[in-house]
Amino acid sequence: MVTIERVVRSEQKGRVIYQGNLMSHHADALSTIPLYNNPDGTGYQRPFDSARALSYAEYLQQDDACLTPIILNADGKWTFEPYDNASPDFGRLVCQGPARVIDGQHRLGGIDKYHRQLNNNQPLPVPFLAFHVLYPEEEVSIFDTINTNQVGLTKSLLVYLKRDREEYARIAIDLAERSDSPFYNLVVVVTKKTTDRPFTLDHLKRAVELMIQGTPLEELSLEKKRLAIMVYFREIARVFEEAWNSKTAFKLRSVMGLMSCAMVGRNILEAAWHPDKEWIDEGEVKKLVWKMHSFDWSRTGQIRYASGIPGQRYVSQVLNYMVFGVPVKAREPVASPKFTIEDQVG
Repeated sequence: MVTIERVVRSEQKGRVIYQGNLMSHHADALSTIPLYNNPDGTGYQRPFDSARALSYAEYLQQDDACLTPIILNADGKWTFEPYDNASPDFGRLVCQGPARVIDGQHRLGGIDKYHRQLNNNQPLPVPFLAFHVLYPEEEVSIFDTINTNQVGLTKSLLVYLKRDREEYARIAIDLAERSDSPFYNLVVVVTKKTTDRPFTLDHLKRAVELMIQGTPLEELSLEKKRLAIMVYFREIARVFEEAWNSKTAFKLRSVMGLMSCAMVGRNILEAAWHPDKEWIDEGEVKKLVWKMHSFDWSRTGQIRYASGIPGQRYVSQVLNYMVFGVPVKAREPVASPKFTIEDQVG
Protein backbone atom coordinates (compact mmCIF):
# COMPACT_ATOMS: atom_id res chain seq x y z
CA MET A 1 0.00 0.00 0.00
CA VAL A 2 1.32 3.44 -1.04
CA THR A 3 0.23 6.86 0.21
CA ILE A 4 0.30 9.99 -1.99
CA GLU A 5 0.41 13.23 -0.02
CA ARG A 6 -0.82 16.77 -0.88
CA VAL A 7 -3.63 15.75 -3.20
CA VAL A 8 -6.49 18.01 -4.30
CA ARG A 9 -9.94 16.46 -4.76
CA SER A 10 -12.55 18.04 -7.04
CA GLU A 11 -15.58 17.14 -9.11
CA GLN A 12 -15.97 17.25 -12.87
CA LYS A 13 -19.46 16.70 -14.31
CA GLY A 14 -20.41 14.35 -11.52
CA ARG A 15 -17.07 12.48 -11.51
CA VAL A 16 -14.64 12.72 -8.59
CA ILE A 17 -11.08 13.45 -9.70
CA TYR A 18 -7.77 13.72 -7.86
CA GLN A 19 -4.79 15.87 -8.81
CA GLY A 20 -1.32 15.69 -7.34
CA ASN A 21 2.13 14.19 -7.78
CA LEU A 22 3.19 10.60 -7.27
CA MET A 23 6.88 9.85 -6.86
CA SER A 24 8.53 8.17 -9.83
CA HIS A 25 9.83 5.21 -7.84
CA HIS A 26 6.17 4.35 -7.03
CA ALA A 27 4.95 4.74 -10.63
CA ASP A 28 5.39 1.10 -11.59
CA ALA A 29 3.48 -0.18 -8.55
CA LEU A 30 0.69 2.38 -8.90
CA SER A 31 -0.13 1.92 -12.58
CA THR A 32 -1.06 -0.77 -15.06
CA ILE A 33 -1.33 -0.52 -18.85
CA PRO A 34 -4.59 -1.92 -20.32
CA LEU A 35 -3.05 -3.19 -23.59
CA TYR A 36 -5.34 -3.89 -26.53
CA ASN A 37 -4.71 -7.66 -26.32
CA ASN A 38 -5.36 -7.97 -22.57
CA PRO A 39 -6.94 -11.39 -21.92
CA ASP A 40 -9.79 -9.85 -19.91
CA GLY A 41 -10.97 -8.02 -23.05
CA THR A 42 -10.95 -4.54 -21.49
CA GLY A 43 -7.67 -3.31 -23.01
CA TYR A 44 -7.26 -0.63 -25.68
CA GLN A 45 -3.70 0.77 -25.44
CA ARG A 46 -1.26 0.42 -28.35
CA PRO A 47 1.77 -1.89 -28.03
CA PHE A 48 4.56 -0.39 -25.94
CA ASP A 49 7.29 1.36 -27.98
CA SER A 50 10.57 0.89 -26.11
CA ALA A 51 12.50 3.33 -28.32
CA ARG A 52 9.94 6.08 -27.69
CA ALA A 53 10.16 5.50 -23.94
CA LEU A 54 13.97 5.61 -24.04
CA SER A 55 13.83 8.90 -25.93
CA TYR A 56 11.67 10.33 -23.15
CA ALA A 57 14.07 8.95 -20.51
CA GLU A 58 16.96 10.75 -22.21
CA TYR A 59 14.88 13.94 -22.29
CA LEU A 60 14.35 13.64 -18.51
CA GLN A 61 18.11 13.90 -18.01
CA GLN A 62 18.08 17.49 -19.28
CA ASP A 63 18.15 20.24 -16.66
CA ASP A 64 15.07 21.95 -18.13
CA ALA A 65 13.02 18.77 -18.59
CA CYS A 66 9.35 19.17 -17.68
CA LEU A 67 6.98 16.31 -16.81
CA THR A 68 3.39 16.71 -17.99
CA PRO A 69 0.38 15.09 -16.22
CA ILE A 70 -0.60 11.50 -16.87
CA ILE A 71 -4.29 10.56 -16.84
CA LEU A 72 -5.44 7.60 -14.78
CA ASN A 73 -8.52 5.66 -13.79
CA ALA A 74 -8.06 4.76 -10.11
CA ASP A 75 -10.88 2.24 -10.58
CA GLY A 76 -12.08 2.74 -6.99
CA LYS A 77 -8.78 1.45 -5.56
CA TRP A 78 -7.59 4.84 -4.24
CA THR A 79 -9.20 6.27 -1.12
CA PHE A 80 -9.06 9.98 -0.33
CA GLU A 81 -8.47 11.11 3.30
CA PRO A 82 -8.70 14.88 4.01
CA TYR A 83 -6.14 16.35 6.40
CA ASP A 84 -8.85 18.17 8.36
CA ASN A 85 -12.49 19.19 8.17
CA ALA A 86 -11.59 22.81 7.44
CA SER A 87 -10.15 21.77 4.04
CA PRO A 88 -12.15 18.68 3.06
CA ASP A 89 -10.74 18.58 -0.49
CA PHE A 90 -7.04 18.66 0.42
CA GLY A 91 -5.44 15.52 1.80
CA ARG A 92 -3.81 12.18 0.93
CA LEU A 93 -4.63 9.20 -1.25
CA VAL A 94 -4.28 5.72 0.16
CA CYS A 95 -3.58 3.49 -2.84
CA GLN A 96 -4.58 -0.14 -2.41
CA GLY A 97 -3.94 -1.16 -6.01
CA PRO A 98 -2.71 0.14 -9.38
CA ALA A 99 -4.64 2.64 -11.47
CA ARG A 100 -5.29 2.05 -15.18
CA VAL A 101 -3.29 4.36 -17.45
CA ILE A 102 -5.49 6.22 -19.93
CA ASP A 103 -2.82 8.62 -21.26
CA GLY A 104 0.91 8.53 -20.53
CA GLN A 105 2.10 4.95 -20.94
CA HIS A 106 5.30 5.98 -22.75
CA ARG A 107 6.04 8.74 -20.26
CA LEU A 108 5.73 6.18 -17.47
CA GLY A 109 7.85 3.74 -19.47
CA GLY A 110 10.41 6.49 -19.95
CA ILE A 111 10.46 7.19 -16.22
CA ASP A 112 11.11 3.51 -15.57
CA LYS A 113 14.00 3.52 -18.08
CA TYR A 114 15.28 6.77 -16.54
CA HIS A 115 15.79 4.91 -13.27
CA ARG A 116 16.63 1.37 -14.41
CA GLN A 117 18.40 1.76 -17.75
CA LEU A 118 20.03 5.18 -17.32
CA ASN A 119 20.71 4.61 -13.61
CA ASN A 120 19.30 7.88 -12.30
CA ASN A 121 18.34 7.35 -8.67
CA GLN A 122 16.86 10.75 -7.85
CA PRO A 123 13.03 10.42 -7.55
CA LEU A 124 10.92 12.65 -9.78
CA PRO A 125 7.47 14.04 -8.92
CA VAL A 126 5.09 12.82 -11.63
CA PRO A 127 1.96 15.00 -11.97
CA PHE A 128 -1.31 13.12 -12.48
CA LEU A 129 -5.03 13.55 -12.89
CA ALA A 130 -6.89 10.47 -11.67
CA PHE A 131 -10.61 9.74 -11.98
CA HIS A 132 -11.88 7.99 -8.84
CA VAL A 133 -13.70 5.44 -10.98
CA LEU A 134 -14.72 5.17 -14.64
CA TYR A 135 -16.79 2.56 -16.44
CA PRO A 136 -14.81 0.76 -19.18
CA GLU A 137 -16.69 2.53 -21.98
CA GLU A 138 -16.00 5.93 -20.36
CA GLU A 139 -12.31 5.10 -20.08
CA VAL A 140 -12.07 4.06 -23.73
CA SER A 141 -14.02 7.17 -24.80
CA ILE A 142 -11.51 9.46 -23.05
CA PHE A 143 -8.60 7.56 -24.61
CA ASP A 144 -10.21 7.84 -28.05
CA THR A 145 -10.85 11.57 -27.66
CA ILE A 146 -7.28 12.29 -26.58
CA ASN A 147 -5.63 10.29 -29.34
CA THR A 148 -8.05 10.89 -32.21
CA ASN A 149 -8.47 14.65 -31.87
CA GLN A 150 -4.96 15.70 -30.93
CA VAL A 151 -3.10 17.71 -33.59
CA GLY A 152 0.68 17.58 -33.68
CA LEU A 153 2.81 20.67 -34.06
CA THR A 154 3.64 21.56 -37.64
CA LYS A 155 7.30 21.65 -38.63
CA SER A 156 6.90 25.33 -39.45
CA LEU A 157 5.55 26.15 -36.00
CA LEU A 158 8.54 24.34 -34.49
CA VAL A 159 10.83 26.48 -36.68
CA TYR A 160 9.08 29.61 -35.38
CA LEU A 161 9.39 28.49 -31.76
CA LYS A 162 13.16 28.03 -32.26
CA ARG A 163 13.66 31.51 -33.75
CA ASP A 164 15.69 32.77 -30.77
CA ARG A 165 17.94 29.70 -30.63
CA GLU A 166 18.52 28.68 -34.24
CA GLU A 167 20.09 31.05 -36.74
CA TYR A 168 18.51 29.58 -39.87
CA ALA A 169 15.07 29.70 -38.28
CA ARG A 170 15.59 33.41 -37.60
CA ILE A 171 16.75 34.06 -41.17
CA ALA A 172 13.72 32.22 -42.59
CA ILE A 173 11.33 34.27 -40.43
CA ASP A 174 13.01 37.52 -41.47
CA LEU A 175 12.72 36.55 -45.14
CA ALA A 176 9.04 35.74 -44.65
CA GLU A 177 8.13 38.87 -42.68
CA ARG A 178 10.23 41.70 -44.12
CA SER A 179 8.41 43.77 -46.71
CA ASP A 180 11.58 44.16 -48.83
CA SER A 181 11.96 40.38 -49.17
CA PRO A 182 10.86 38.53 -52.33
CA PHE A 183 9.18 36.01 -49.99
CA TYR A 184 6.99 38.63 -48.30
CA ASN A 185 3.36 37.40 -48.18
CA LEU A 186 4.35 34.07 -49.78
CA VAL A 187 5.04 32.05 -46.61
CA VAL A 188 2.73 30.47 -44.02
CA VAL A 189 3.99 29.93 -40.48
CA VAL A 190 1.49 27.59 -38.84
CA THR A 191 -1.20 26.59 -41.31
CA LYS A 192 -0.91 24.60 -44.52
CA LYS A 193 0.42 26.27 -47.66
CA THR A 194 -2.11 27.78 -50.05
CA THR A 195 -2.14 29.05 -53.63
CA ASP A 196 -1.50 32.57 -52.35
CA ARG A 197 1.18 31.45 -49.89
CA PRO A 198 2.87 28.46 -51.54
CA PHE A 199 5.78 28.05 -49.11
CA THR A 200 5.91 27.07 -45.44
CA LEU A 201 8.42 28.42 -42.96
CA ASP A 202 9.99 24.96 -42.79
CA HIS A 203 10.48 24.91 -46.58
CA LEU A 204 12.19 28.31 -46.45
CA LYS A 205 14.44 27.32 -43.56
CA ARG A 206 15.57 24.20 -45.41
CA ALA A 207 16.30 26.25 -48.53
CA VAL A 208 18.39 28.70 -46.50
CA GLU A 209 20.35 25.88 -44.87
CA LEU A 210 20.99 24.28 -48.25
CA MET A 211 22.40 27.52 -49.67
CA ILE A 212 24.60 28.50 -46.72
CA GLN A 213 25.77 25.43 -44.78
CA GLY A 214 29.23 24.21 -45.75
CA THR A 215 30.01 27.26 -47.92
CA PRO A 216 32.25 30.29 -47.25
CA LEU A 217 29.09 32.25 -46.45
CA GLU A 218 28.63 30.19 -43.30
CA GLU A 219 31.07 32.47 -41.47
CA LEU A 220 29.05 35.61 -42.20
CA SER A 221 26.84 37.32 -39.65
CA LEU A 222 23.15 36.43 -39.54
CA GLU A 223 22.26 39.73 -41.22
CA LYS A 224 24.71 39.20 -44.09
CA LYS A 225 23.52 35.64 -44.62
CA ARG A 226 19.97 36.91 -44.92
CA LEU A 227 21.10 39.66 -47.31
CA ALA A 228 22.95 37.16 -49.53
CA ILE A 229 19.79 35.03 -49.83
CA MET A 230 17.82 38.19 -50.64
CA VAL A 231 20.28 39.25 -53.38
CA TYR A 232 19.92 35.87 -55.09
CA PHE A 233 16.16 35.42 -54.82
CA ARG A 234 15.46 39.02 -55.81
CA GLU A 235 17.19 38.19 -59.09
CA ILE A 236 15.21 34.96 -59.40
CA ALA A 237 11.98 36.95 -58.90
CA ARG A 238 13.13 39.59 -61.43
CA VAL A 239 14.40 37.24 -64.16
CA PHE A 240 11.38 34.94 -63.84
CA GLU A 241 8.92 37.71 -63.00
CA GLU A 242 5.89 36.10 -64.64
CA ALA A 243 6.54 32.70 -63.07
CA TRP A 244 7.29 34.20 -59.65
CA ASN A 245 4.06 36.18 -59.57
CA SER A 246 1.79 33.56 -61.09
CA LYS A 247 -0.23 31.47 -58.65
CA THR A 248 -0.87 28.32 -60.66
CA ALA A 249 0.55 28.40 -64.20
CA PHE A 250 4.21 27.78 -63.31
CA LYS A 251 6.20 25.45 -61.07
CA LEU A 252 8.61 28.08 -59.78
CA ARG A 253 6.26 28.85 -56.90
CA SER A 254 6.29 25.28 -55.62
CA VAL A 255 8.42 23.44 -53.09
CA MET A 256 10.21 21.72 -55.97
CA GLY A 257 10.89 25.09 -57.59
CA LEU A 258 12.13 26.65 -54.36
CA MET A 259 14.50 23.81 -53.55
CA SER A 260 15.76 23.58 -57.14
CA CYS A 261 16.60 27.28 -57.06
CA ALA A 262 18.26 26.86 -53.68
CA MET A 263 20.44 24.02 -54.99
CA VAL A 264 21.76 26.05 -57.94
CA GLY A 265 21.79 29.20 -55.79
CA ARG A 266 24.33 27.59 -53.49
CA ASN A 267 26.70 27.17 -56.44
CA ILE A 268 26.05 30.68 -57.73
CA LEU A 269 26.77 32.31 -54.36
CA GLU A 270 29.97 30.29 -54.04
CA ALA A 271 31.03 31.28 -57.56
CA ALA A 272 30.39 34.96 -56.75
CA TRP A 273 32.24 34.83 -53.40
CA HIS A 274 35.22 37.19 -52.96
CA PRO A 275 37.43 35.95 -50.09
CA ASP A 276 39.33 39.23 -49.82
CA LYS A 277 36.13 41.25 -49.44
CA GLU A 278 34.32 38.51 -47.49
CA TRP A 279 31.25 39.18 -49.57
CA ILE A 280 29.67 38.18 -52.85
CA ASP A 281 29.98 40.06 -56.14
CA GLU A 282 26.35 41.05 -56.59
CA GLY A 283 26.94 41.88 -60.26
CA GLU A 284 28.24 38.34 -60.78
CA VAL A 285 25.14 36.91 -59.10
CA LYS A 286 22.94 38.87 -61.50
CA LYS A 287 24.97 37.71 -64.52
CA LEU A 288 24.81 34.06 -63.50
CA VAL A 289 21.08 34.11 -62.69
CA TRP A 290 20.40 35.71 -66.08
CA LYS A 291 21.89 32.65 -67.79
CA MET A 292 18.82 30.72 -66.59
CA HIS A 293 16.33 33.18 -68.10
CA SER A 294 15.19 30.84 -70.91
CA PHE A 295 14.22 28.04 -68.52
CA ASP A 296 10.58 27.05 -68.94
CA TRP A 297 8.84 26.82 -65.55
CA SER A 298 5.37 26.28 -67.01
CA ARG A 299 3.27 23.38 -65.76
CA THR A 300 2.47 22.32 -69.31
CA GLY A 301 6.05 22.49 -70.59
CA GLN A 302 9.12 20.29 -70.38
CA ILE A 303 8.99 19.91 -66.58
CA ARG A 304 5.31 19.07 -66.35
CA TYR A 305 6.15 15.62 -64.96
CA ALA A 306 8.90 16.77 -62.60
CA SER A 307 7.94 16.58 -58.92
CA GLY A 308 9.25 15.75 -55.49
CA ILE A 309 12.88 15.18 -54.61
CA PRO A 310 13.81 13.47 -57.92
CA GLY A 311 12.28 16.39 -59.79
CA GLN A 312 14.07 19.08 -57.83
CA ARG A 313 17.40 17.31 -58.20
CA TYR A 314 17.00 17.01 -61.95
CA VAL A 315 15.72 20.55 -62.45
CA SER A 316 18.69 21.83 -60.46
CA GLN A 317 20.97 19.85 -62.80
CA VAL A 318 19.39 21.58 -65.79
CA LEU A 319 19.79 24.99 -64.18
CA ASN A 320 23.40 24.29 -63.24
CA TYR A 321 24.07 23.24 -66.85
CA MET A 322 22.63 26.51 -68.11
CA VAL A 323 24.72 28.58 -65.67
CA PHE A 324 28.05 26.76 -65.61
CA GLY A 325 28.05 24.80 -68.85
CA VAL A 326 28.52 21.37 -67.28
CA PRO A 327 26.03 19.19 -65.41
CA VAL A 328 26.47 18.96 -61.66
CA LYS A 329 26.26 15.30 -60.74
CA ALA A 330 23.52 14.43 -58.26
CA ARG A 331 24.69 13.11 -54.88
CA GLU A 332 22.22 10.24 -55.11
CA PRO A 333 20.64 8.37 -58.06
CA VAL A 334 17.49 10.02 -59.40
CA ALA A 335 14.56 8.65 -61.34
CA SER A 336 14.77 8.84 -65.13
CA PRO A 337 13.38 12.26 -66.15
CA LYS A 338 10.63 12.86 -68.67
CA PHE A 339 12.79 15.50 -70.37
CA THR A 340 16.45 16.10 -71.16
CA ILE A 341 18.93 18.86 -70.50
CA GLU A 342 19.28 19.42 -74.23
CA ASP A 343 15.53 20.03 -74.51
CA GLN A 344 15.84 22.82 -71.96
CA VAL A 345 18.93 24.63 -73.22
CA GLY A 346 18.49 24.02 -76.93
